[in-house]
Formats: sequence, structure tokens, C-alpha cells
Amino acid sequence: MTAPPDPAPEPAGPRRTAEVPERLGMAGRRVVQAVLDQALAVGVGVFAALAAGLVTIPLLRWGWVPPKLILWAPAITFIAVFYAADIVIQIWIPVRRGGVTPGMLVMGLRVETLRGGRPSGRAYLVRWVLLTIDGLLLGLVAVVSVVVTRRRQRIGDLVARTLVVRAEGDRR
Repeated sequence: MTAPPDPAPEPAGPRRTAEVPERLGMAGRRVVQAVLDQALAVGVGVFAALAAGLVTIPLLRWGWVPPKLILWAPAITFIAVFYAADIVIQIWIPVRRGGVTPGMLVMGLRVETLRGGRPSGRAYLVRWVLLTIDGLLLGLVAVVSVVVTRRRQRIGDLVARTLVVRAEGDRR
């Protein structure tokens, strides 16, 4: 008698093929969320820079400040206010609002620990600092890590031991 042939390897079933669009969907949600949060920080920074410029113009005309200040005051104001707004958006608001940035609120996402709890302020700080790495190549590093990691984490999430998940009640 001959031995039965080895069973054929399982084809990519519905579970495997459904996982790819879900991964890409979460990556897309996170990209939109990041763009919304950054746009908010940039908008606050631009508004503050415009205000600084408007304050600087009369001071320049009156001779109270050097002419170079007309360029430097708005630029320095923008940078300082942008980073302050980004810290508020990425750290302070999620700590106070249950792991949700304004962009996450719009996209129906929230941050939680690997065990399902609320992250600490330290975890949010780690995530924020590592946005510099995740943002490389216009965010491609973050998108690739979200698509290829098992729990859909970017590098900041991996180091901070956090996850971004769909918020309860959100079925989009």
C-alpha cells in the first residue's frame, strides 16, 4: 500500500485576505488622524506668528525694535507655539480625555496600553518624542510599521507599549 499524499497547504482563506484591507484601513485612519492633529498645531502656530508680526510692525515703525525682528519674531513665535500646541495635542489632551487626541476623536480612535488600560503621561511623552522617527519620509516609516506589525503599532507605540484601537461604539 502506498502512503496517502501529504495534504496541500491551506490556501489563503477569508481570514488571511480580510486582514490586509483591515490593516490598510487602520493605517489610513491613523494617517488622517495624524494629519488632522498636525494641521491643528500648525494652524495655532500660524495664527500666533501672524499676531507676532502684527505686534512687531508698529514697534518697528516707532524704532523700538531692530528691523531684523520683523522676520525673526513671527518665525520664532511659530516654532515655539507649534511645539507647545503639539505637546498639548499629543500629551496633555489624551491624558485628560481618555487617550483621544482631536484627530483621534474625529477618526474614532483611542490609545490604550497593551493590557487595555489608560497609558501614563510618560507613555504619551515617549510616543510624542518618537514621532520624529515615525514622521521620517513624510510619515512612511509610521505607515509601514502600522501595516507590518501584528498589533498595528508605529515605532512610538512599540517603545511606549501602547496601541491605537477603535473607540467603543465607532463602527466606521
